[in-house]
Amino acid sequence: MKNIISIYEKKIHGTVQLAIARKLRTYFGAVLALAFLLVSPMASSTGFTVYTTISPMTGLWWNQDESGWGVGLTQQYGVIFATLYTYDFEGRPTWYVASNCVVAADGCTGDLYAVTGGSPLTVPWNSANKIVTTVGTINFAFTDTNTGTMNYTINGVTGSRAITRQIFATEPIQTGRFPFDFKGVRLNSVAFSPLLGVICQATLSFTNVSDVAVSPALFFDVIVDGVKTGQVPFLTFGLAPGATATDTTQPVISNGSYLACGTFTLQFNSSASQVR
Repeated sequence: MKNIISIYEKKIHGTVQLAIARKLRTYFGAVLALAFLLVSPMASSTGFTVYTTISPMTGLWWNQDESGWGVGLTQQYGVIFATLYTYDFEGRPTWYVASNCVVAADGCTGDLYAVTGGSPLTVPWNSANKIVTTVGTINFAFTDTNTGTMNYTINGVTGSRAITRQIFATEPIQTGRFPFDFKGVRLNSVAFSPLLGVICQATLSFTNVSDVAVSPALFFDVIVDGVKTGQVPFLTFGLAPGATATDTTQPVISNGSYLACGTFTLQFNSSASQVR
């Protein structure tokens, strides 16, 4: 009888353990599903947010299809000062300012003013006749640090314009010596070292000297006896402002053969290189 009781006790104990295990699986499954639901929307968000610890939006902005008007943006932390130069209904040059465009999420919003009655620079300044008038509101919504939309209401008229950062000069590219700068990335040095005593490795050091994180794709042409025989990339992703990275590659020529150190030179290709 004792043995029979022992057998039943084991069966009951095993059944209880199985039931508990099933309950735990169900519970943890529900917890994981809930965690997935809570995390997924945040993880899938790809919206652009304007930094307020640096000044990435500062610069001249325009619509390249409407040359003749534009807007100057100066960002200091969480505020953007906007100066809009355009024309009135009679074609006369007109200026508006938004002195307190408060940054939120992907842009900023503020009141728009017209200022009249000041003195020209050729005479002593007299502010007695200066009149500041609120004429409407302005909003900037950016998709990245180089493109966006300007929405406005001026004297009761509402409108919208696509804007991009105006580039009127580019930094000179020095390809003859290190260091040199390319689109906010400083190329510090390139070093060569043999791999297994046969294949040459090239290691490039580069620093992000801009105010935002970048992903450089830097390309060098492989030159053998004065002839371009191939191209090598040096890559990194999400390089933080002020950070330095290195990337190593093994240069090859067009037939797929690896090169030995001393049999080639690398020449920076600014046309193929990109910094995003």
